[in-house]
Amino acid sequence: MNTLAALFELSLGLAAWKSISGQRWALRCNPSSGNLHPTEGYLVMGGEPTHGAPLPHSGVYHYNALNHTLEQRAELDPEEAAACLPEGTFLLGLSSIHWREEWKYGERAYRYCQLDVGHAIAGVRYAAAALGWRVLALSEPADGDTLQLLGLDQSLPPAAAEVEVEAPDLLLWIDTRDADDLADDPDLDPHPPSPERIADLAGAAAGTRWQGDPNKLSGRHSHEWPIVAAVSRATFKGVTESYIAPPTEPPPMEATPTTQKAADLIRNRRSAQSFDANVSIDRDAFYRILDRLVPRPGIAPWDAQSWPLRLHPMLFVHRVRGLPAGLYALPRSESGEMALRESMRETFAWVKPDTCPESLNLYLLAAGDLREHAKVISCSQDIASDSAFSLGMLAEFDSGLEPGSHGGPHGYRQMYWEAGMLGQALYLGAEAEGVNGTGIGCFLDDLLHEILTLEGTRMQSLYHFTVGGGLEDDRLTTEPPYGHLSDRPKAEWI
Repeated sequence: MNTLAALFELSLGLAAWKSISGQRWALRCNPSSGNLHPTEGYLVMGGEPTHGAPLPHSGVYHYNALNHTLEQRAELDPEEAAACLPEGTFLLGLSSIHWREEWKYGERAYRYCQLDVGHAIAGVRYAAAALGWRVLALSEPADGDTLQLLGLDQSLPPAAAEVEVEAPDLLLWIDTRDADDLADDPDLDPHPPSPERIADLAGAAAGTRWQGDPNKLSGRHSHEWPIVAAVSRATFKGVTESYIAPPTEPPPMEATPTTQKAADLIRNRRSAQSFDANVSIDRDAFYRILDRLVPRPGIAPWDAQSWPLRLHPMLFVHRVRGLPAGLYALPRSESGEMALRESMRETFAWVKPDTCPESLNLYLLAAGDLREHAKVISCSQDIASDSAFSLGMLAEFDSGLEPGSHGGPHGYRQMYWEAGMLGQALYLGAEAEGVNGTGIGCFLDDLLHEILTLEGTRMQSLYHFTVGGGLEDDRLTTEPPYGHLSDRPKAEWI
């Protein structure tokens, strides 16, 4: 139970409380647009009831981040659950309540929710890595089966007005078993459950008794944004084929010099509200932060991704000691580099810095002071120019939406999930180097496309981010995350 509790705490739990002038709010280990947190987490567990240890038995549980508790929503038949989830494995489901973003951000809410899901996926993967567990995002099961398995259709009262609908996102398969045991015992299946197994378990869950009502944010909805529901319906998917990533063998990732424990690093992650324009970062630290964005087999969080890699950062480097300021590209695949070269300005230099590690395909496109460009692109926010560097994430957009075995309308969601995963890797990479990061949801994508001379929708900017010396507001008081509980979560040993 301690390790299961640590997984939820370090991925979806509270990180701290902030207060000022009588106002108090919580921060979480997983960031969210506007700190609104539309993402909900669920545990789907197999196994018989136990009396000696307080582990959950077969059932579906909702994670309550405020009280750090698992709330049982339904029991599952142990045999049916075990057929899908052998001992030592379980599912962590993610869902989104779009209204929590919609009331503030309008039609931008849907993509913000998907970015939050991506952050949560990476958050779960990092927490599981600290525990020595494997994680795989299951992209094959149908959304209808995920909805049924998590009981999201059971939460809607009949003929309800202004229902805050909870939409299924995906299931994460988590394997806690020892790799040597899996290799030595032919009776142990090392593979995740098939979509058919998920569908069978979802069907069984639909016939059981459900309990619990979701929290409701608003007493009344003064404004509705029907386009959010329309996009949600349009991207709702059936069963899709498995994706096998092409084999890659990039050089090993260089270790960070940080002495922080993983749990502390995760808890200390913050979204910087402003940056010190006089703070620069070392070139090697910059390279290490970017190196966390390179997919490697068995390395978090990219070994959890089960759909094609499609995102590539374009960087505005402002203050990196040992590198010229300017516009840089970081293609994360051979096909991505080809698409970028074919789509962008022909006069770009595409020069790899002499000091750049072999593992990074980092290219200087054009040298110069681009702080004002970065600021204007980010809706005139100083955080994009006062930082050490900022970036926009370009997606191979058309290919992600192209109908086929690994694309289609649901590819829209997956590209935003990948963007959120990149953001989480940047957050923790920055923290490990003693600086801070923050995601930027408000940006002028057309202006970035104009600078890069991108035409059409082959490449599209989906998410922006910035890293530098964050400034702290001394007026704010920081309190521990679970001081309001008698039994505080304990993950200090990780």
